[in-house]
Amino acid sequence: MSYSPWHKVILAAFCALFMLSGCGQKVKESVRAIDSTTIRNPYPCPKIVMLPFADYSTGKHVDDSLRRQVKVQNAISHKLASKGYYLPVEEDVVQYLIDLGVITLIEGPSMDSAKARRNFYRELGSGWSNDMEKEIRQVLLANEMANGPREEFKINRIGLNKNVIKQIGDYFGADYVLRGRIVEYEMREGQQLNPLQQGILPFFFDWTSSAIFGVAQSDQYDLWQDLAIGGSMGAGLGSQANTPFNGPSESTKVVGSHPRFAHVVTETSGGYEHSAAYNAGVWGAAGMAAAYLAAKGGHIPQAVVQISLALQDPETGEVVWANRVEKQVEPVSMWSDSTDRTQMDLAVEEAARTLLQDLTNTLAMCPKCSQAAQAVAQNECQSMAPRAKTSVRGHNVQEEGIEVIKEPASPENLGS
Repeated sequence: MSYSPWHKVILAAFCALFMLSGCGQKVKESVRAIDSTTIRNPYPCPKIVMLPFADYSTGKHVDDSLRRQVKVQNAISHKLASKGYYLPVEEDVVQYLIDLGVITLIEGPSMDSAKARRNFYRELGSGWSNDMEKEIRQVLLANEMANGPREEFKINRIGLNKNVIKQIGDYFGADYVLRGRIVEYEMREGQQLNPLQQGILPFFFDWTSSAIFGVAQSDQYDLWQDLAIGGSMGAGLGSQANTPFNGPSESTKVVGSHPRFAHVVTETSGGYEHSAAYNAGVWGAAGMAAAYLAAKGGHIPQAVVQISLALQDPETGEVVWANRVEKQVEPVSMWSDSTDRTQMDLAVEEAARTLLQDLTNTLAMCPKCSQAAQAVAQNECQSMAPRAKTSVRGHNVQEEGIEVIKEPASPENLGS
């Protein structure tokens, strides 16, 4: 069978196309930039200054104190900027609070020591026992406290009086001061019994263990329960199996030539006499191994972030708006990205989005914004009046004065 030269050309073209399709880079935009041209804000907005948040979070952290501040405040600043509210640069706010003596910035260790610490913590999550992890973490913590400071803000004052708030508002020309708390910022272990999130074996053993034994006191007891279930089920089913150990085969034959004197003889040959016990042991061990592997898998990382915000009037110190939210983020299925960093970043963004949606709606109705809008409208009307008189000069037209109507302040608006 002969092929034309075009077959070789087509094959070479497909091979080249396949090889060239793997060239280049893949760009993924995890944080989308704001399109400032789409922001429509016809009237002046109230100016806001955001102070560093008080951090009360405990538990398993994926970020240090300074990084928690940066991530939470960046998410809030981004959401406010998307609505046209631009905040002062956070470093400028921190420097001014340092000058006032409100906070103290503790310098972090060198890059080498921070990198070494991250490598230690990464190594701790690769199969060490709980007791060993606890001991190593205590040694690392003591070493950090002895050799160098931690990367964080030290808040010298828990509360701020009206004079300090007024000084901050006057310095940055802010109409409102935004303060907040980081109440929860940690990684937890999800407890949902969902085969799509855990996997088949972890779901089966967790469901069976919970149904029979209830809630275990610790992970170690939970593992023992899974091993007991796996071993019992494997032994029970294996005792009825014929593999890997076969039982002796039986054969019957009739002995005797005369029917009156003949009798049946059963003979056994090959196999193992105690095959049922052997199979029960093998399959019981296999069930325990499956339970052990299932206990090591099926974990659902859950990021929990709880943030509370409060908006204060720097002139009076009055809280004009307050709200809080808690977001729990976990992978939808076992095929989703289950890294702690991904879950935590999404939880921070969702918490900021929910809070800022209510805050921006409230700011749109604030009395200061309404007063600014009325002042702009009044200036426009006053500037239009001379132009109207000039345009009708020399004509027999009766001029009417332009009356500026001021909208009464609504009692539902914030502030006074």
